[in-house]
Amino acid sequence: MPISECYTLAKPPQKITKHMSVGQKLSNLVGTWKGINRLHTPWMPKKIHESESTAVVRSKMNGQFLSIEYTWSYEGELQEGMLVIGCDAKSDAAQAVWTDSWHSKNVLMVCNGTADITGAISVTGSYAVPENPDWGWRTVITPNEESFSYAMYNVSPEGTEDLAVETEFSRD
Repeated sequence: MPISECYTLAKPPQKITKHMSVGQKLSNLVGTWKGINRLHTPWMPKKIHESESTAVVRSKMNGQFLSIEYTWSYEGELQEGMLVIGCDAKSDAAQAVWTDSWHSKNVLMVCNGTADITGAISVTGSYAVPENPDWGWRTVITPNEESFSYAMYNVSPEGTEDLAVETEFSRD
C-alpha cells in the first residue's frame, strides 16, 4: 500500500512503497463467514454439487500469517479444509499450506505464488497421479469490500486449468 511522507516546497513529495505481510493485507478478512460451496465434477453425472459453507479467518503469528478454516459437505457428509498463508513482505511472494478432508486426505500441499497490492493471493501446489505426471492445484483468494471469494483449479500437466471449487463468502 503506497504511503506518502510529509514534504515542504524545498522537499518534493516522494512515494514510498511499504510492503505488508499477508496478515496485514487481508486483516479485514478476520472473522466468521458463510457462503455456498460449489464443487465442480465434470466427470460425474451431476456436474456441480452445492452445499452450505462456513469459514473462520484468523490472523496468526502477530499478523505474519493468515489461516482460513472452512467447512462444506459432499452428499450430506461434512468436509473440512484449511489454508495457512504467508507472504514475504519484501517481495510479495506468497506461500501456503493446504489440506482438505475430501480433496487431499492425510496430505499437506505446499503451494507457492504471489500476493498482489489488493491482497489477492494466487498459490499453486502439485499432487501425484499414479502412473501419470503430477497435476497442479491452484488456489485464489480474492478479497472484496464485504466478501471474499475462494476458488480452486485443477491444473493438467499440460497447463490447462479447470475450475474445481468456488465459494463466495459474506460475513456471518
